[in-house]
Amino acid sequence: MKTGSFAYMNNKRMTAVLLSAALLSSAAVPGAFGPMTIRAYASPSFARTEEEWAVLQDNKLTWEEIPDLVAEYNATVRDNEQAYADDERNMYDAQDIREALIDQADDLDVAAMDMAGTSEASAAQYRAQANQLRDQADDNVTDRDIIRWNYDSIEASIVLNARLYFLNYYSSMEQAKKARTAYDTAVLNHTSTVNRFNAGIATQMDVLTAKESMQTAEAAILTADAAVDSARKLLQVTCGWSYDSEAEIGELPRMDFEKIASIDLAADTETAKKNNYTLRSDERMLKNTDSSNNFVQLRTKYEKKIKDDTDQVSSSVRTAYDTLKNAKQSYDNAVSQRELAANSAALAERNYALGTISAAEYQAAAKQLETAVYDEEIARIAVMSAWTSYDAAIAGLASAGQTG
Repeated sequence: MKTGSFAYMNNKRMTAVLLSAALLSSAAVPGAFGPMTIRAYASPSFARTEEEWAVLQDNKLTWEEIPDLVAEYNATVRDNEQAYADDERNMYDAQDIREALIDQADDLDVAAMDMAGTSEASAAQYRAQANQLRDQADDNVTDRDIIRWNYDSIEASIVLNARLYFLNYYSSMEQAKKARTAYDTAVLNHTSTVNRFNAGIATQMDVLTAKESMQTAEAAILTADAAVDSARKLLQVTCGWSYDSEAEIGELPRMDFEKIASIDLAADTETAKKNNYTLRSDERMLKNTDSSNNFVQLRTKYEKKIKDDTDQVSSSVRTAYDTLKNAKQSYDNAVSQRELAANSAALAERNYALGTISAAEYQAAAKQLETAVYDEEIARIAVMSAWTSYDAAIAGLASAGQTG
């Protein structure tokens, strides 16, 4: 029997390692987290200055802090760091792991021989498990760096999610303001309709319809407020706060939208390929086929995987770019609509002062301007979200195939 690096592992330990490998290959990036309390553990105190810890441990959640908050307090990230520390594969290269699997298979063969004549069923099971481990050894191309990159990609994805939750929180607040303006407009319309009914120029059905619209608008406020609360909780929990906390959310970041026009898509696509977590793993796995017994078969497999994933990264970056450009166009349209609404409101104010329009018409124009202002801000935040996603794609998160 071999006495390689993993020879000291017992059956239970190796089973845990193999299970970890299986879970690693199918790891999914979490989108939402359930109720939890803030984690007490983080990096050692000496990992940051006292000032840095003070900023992270206060009750304010700012855009700039998000990566550090996720690294220190997000439950999934902390659990992954512990899993990585506990995973003995993090100390070895692909060949070491192959030898460990073969050692384990040899142990199972010995167990099968020991069971022969006593329990043929158990002996057969041990032999089958040994053969399975040898197959896994022949196909193994995983090493410490691939394991690390997988966890890093999960953390980067959670940071991206947190940033998008941050922006969604502010967008939800604008939607709630818009819902209140819609309710105010519905109330004005209902009052006007009642007045016209009393004057004999509106029907009872008109009044009932206006009342129903007012009730619908009132219900929409409750829905919008619930969305704000949900967005806040999702952001807080992702950054390590407990579900029922009330963190102080920092201001929106500043972004220069003029830079969107100067984006070099071709250069960014090449950068995305270089940084992509999946492609980096693909290339390492291809390199690790050199020492495998299934060299020819595995090399063909991973060469094709690199090509497919490279194409997918390019497509993902293009999609993120198109989404960003479309969001910017929608924002430009919203700015134009707000300007038109502002002109209409100003004209309505002058006409109302001259007595040529009613108070209801003047108020309606003012409410239309309010709505246009909220729509502009919602569109602006949508550009920020699209840009954040585009930047993340370039930084390594462009969609590609699964690792393994």
